[in-house]
Amino acid sequence: MQRLDSIISTLLFGLISGVVILAPWMFGAWETWWFWPFMVCLFTAGACYAVRLMLSSVLGTRRLNFSTLTYRMIVLWSPFLVYALIRAIQADVRMDAERSFLLQSSPFLLGLMVATGLSEAKQRLLLTLIMVNFACLGVYGIANHYLTGNAAVLWVPGFEQYQIKYHRATGTYFCPDHFSGLMEIAMGMGLALLLVRSSSPRQRIAALGVSAVALLAIFLTRSRGGGIVVGVVMVAALWLCTLSWNPTTRRLARGIGAASLIAGFLVITVFGGHYVERFKEYPWTKLEHSDRFQMSAAALRAWKTAPWFGVGPGMHQNVWPHFAASTDGDRSAYRWPTFPNNYYHSFEAHNDWVQLLEEYGLIGVALFLVATGHAVIHLFRRWKRWATLPSLPSSGSASPDWLLPGTLLAALAMAIHSVGDFNLQIPATVWVLGGLVGLATGMARHTPPHIRQPGSHLPP
Repeated sequence: MQRLDSIISTLLFGLISGVVILAPWMFGAWETWWFWPFMVCLFTAGACYAVRLMLSSVLGTRRLNFSTLTYRMIVLWSPFLVYALIRAIQADVRMDAERSFLLQSSPFLLGLMVATGLSEAKQRLLLTLIMVNFACLGVYGIANHYLTGNAAVLWVPGFEQYQIKYHRATGTYFCPDHFSGLMEIAMGMGLALLLVRSSSPRQRIAALGVSAVALLAIFLTRSRGGGIVVGVVMVAALWLCTLSWNPTTRRLARGIGAASLIAGFLVITVFGGHYVERFKEYPWTKLEHSDRFQMSAAALRAWKTAPWFGVGPGMHQNVWPHFAASTDGDRSAYRWPTFPNNYYHSFEAHNDWVQLLEEYGLIGVALFLVATGHAVIHLFRRWKRWATLPSLPSSGSASPDWLLPGTLLAALAMAIHSVGDFNLQIPATVWVLGGLVGLATGMARHTPPHIRQPGSHLPP
């Protein structure tokens, strides 16, 4: 039994790593022919995880990393997932509803398997692989931009409209904004490793490299949302990650960081070139004229027809023709609506939060916020408890405590950018984030070696 458990554990690690590492390289697994092979890997990983659970009746559960936090997450996520499944079954367009439900459930399944099904050594290895992969993805995007002008995304021709006028980096994704979304997660993780007190000099050098690559990649995408996220995440990192430093050093670091951010903003404003031009050309004073505003407005009009339960998972693109036009038209008076929106089709609302409300209703949003809010609050509380404990001088060991603020920064980046885009609809991105949350949840049950002291205690 022990031998079988070891084999299943290795297979589980391989399948999870394959999804988290390779999916971003396969165009974000956006297309159906890439999405389903990775889902099969996740289903197979789920079967392996189930076998490990069944073997617990013989081998015990101590080899699995269950903790109070894990149980709480399972309990609080279950109502939303059950609700999403019921709404998917009730939906009129089954395939779209199925994909929507899988995008909601697969990151949770992946995170659960990472948190409880992998040993601490395998969790550390997976974290290292993810960070190295972030660097490789960023380097590819930068090289592809400067060497080929983003003529292709990997081996497939890219979309020419992204290269007209602004020459935007696309990386391994077809859309520059989605590539920026992935790099924002990488930047959040890199900043955490760079700024927490326990990091060794070697770790800081590696973190600086990952952060610099991610920042340059985001700049080359010319993503307006990415620029906003960078500013917010950097400010949050200065506050969150420096909690582990003594008060004097903390104030100094925050002061230097704030000054650097202001200087960087001024430099970008003066020498930003195409990036600044994209910001200036956006109709900030007339947002109602932008396509993204109109897509969100149409989604809200659809939501009002079913405010409690929503129009159904994955239904935005199907109900779009019915709600695309603004409501000020009058057929009997032969008056066209101010915004007919009949020159394009909205497959996604370009606002994940509005689309979640439209498709799942107030009940779905409430259940989702309860589950995600619990995870964020408890990871933050654990990090704050670790950071404020009296700590011994860092031994230079590879302590995982930076993973907690890193994951919180990654989640913050995703939450903000999703207000103006649909990064939560990109399978590879949500799988990477799910894996990071799983790693943070699994490692949160441990006390980092560098702050273990007689008399200190952390509940599981």
